[in-house]
Amino acid sequence: MFIIQAKKEEVKKQIEAAALKVFFEKGFSKAKMSDIAEEINISVGNIYTYFKNKNELFYTVVPASLVDYLQTILVESIHIVNQNFFDDTNEKEAAIYQEQIHLLTEYHMQIVIIFEKSHGTIYSNAKNELIDLMIATKKPYIKNTYKKSDINKEENIILLNILANSFVDMILDLLKREMSVESRKRIFEMLNIYRLHGVKSLNE
Repeated sequence: MFIIQAKKEEVKKQIEAAALKVFFEKGFSKAKMSDIAEEINISVGNIYTYFKNKNELFYTVVPASLVDYLQTILVESIHIVNQNFFDDTNEKEAAIYQEQIHLLTEYHMQIVIIFEKSHGTIYSNAKNELIDLMIATKKPYIKNTYKKSDINKEENIILLNILANSFVDMILDLLKREMSVESRKRIFEMLNIYRLHGVKSLNE
């Protein structure tokens, strides 16, 4: 009995891995159960032994809890940056940075799927929702006057929208590229430095 159960779990994991790959390559709307079955040389019927339909399989490999986790990490990151925790030794900044690295390395395929390949799912508007959240989180830190600019609040919101779009696109560009985990970490580190120095300047 134990061997049979272990075999079932192994097959289920293989199906999930194949599904993630197919959703990443084709997107939810274009992916077919037959594509997933072909990926690991099993019958489509075998997939239905484990998952009742494509939706259930999709939300198993790209769960809503991951979106919640992403948003939590991002919001915390924005708070830390705007509270001027810029010291490299700062524990909060270091901890949130490690969480971001974990997300980008462990879930890079899911993140791309959520923001670019999820048409027809509950994540269809995820990118716009994330950008709105970034702006809403930043708003309390907007000042009336700045040393380096005469920008008003309305203009500042437009600027934030542009910057948020740009930041999300940069991260997605990084996640879509084939590279080693270490390369992805190093590039993300440089993108983070670039973003932090830009934010410092805008906060003055």
